[in-house]
Amino acid sequence: MYNMQIMIWLFPILFIFHDFEEIIFMKVWIRKNREYLSERFPSLSKRLLPHFDRITTASFALGVAEEYIIISVITVVSYMTHWYSLWVGLFIAFTLHLIIHCVQVLIVRRYVPAIVTSVICLPVCIYMIQYVMMFYMLDTVILYSVVGLVIMVVNLVFVHRGMDVFDKWLVRYEKESK
Repeated sequence: MYNMQIMIWLFPILFIFHDFEEIIFMKVWIRKNREYLSERFPSLSKRLLPHFDRITTASFALGVAEEYIIISVITVVSYMTHWYSLWVGLFIAFTLHLIIHCVQVLIVRRYVPAIVTSVICLPVCIYMIQYVMMFYMLDTVILYSVVGLVIMVVNLVFVHRGMDVFDKWLVRYEKESK
């Protein structure tokens, strides 16, 4: 398990490496592909594009920072307590997130922000999951993966709502300082 104590630190590193690509390219990609997305996915675009139009790079980065803090806290607690089950579940949820980006590319049929880092991170993640599977029963991995997915989805909803609130606050803050 000593390797596990070292390996867990890769999660926050892989996460932020991956999310840097999303932070950097999301706004430009949405602007560049707006027409294409609207034509190819009209109903989905009507729901999602207005939300992504409102999100600034600053609020998106804040959302990523919130997720990074959660991952870092769970990594530190796992390291200190030697209890890795929740970490494993969240790491598998993150890996599924990378796979979703790969599927997005197949559906959209062009570059999607985060695909480059997804392709780079996936082999490392798969190796790490294979390593972890040597120490845990399959039912434990499945249980904590479901818990990790639920945490991820609930947090994603929370983060995206928080982005809207933060953007409104930024507008007020900018006007107040003038």
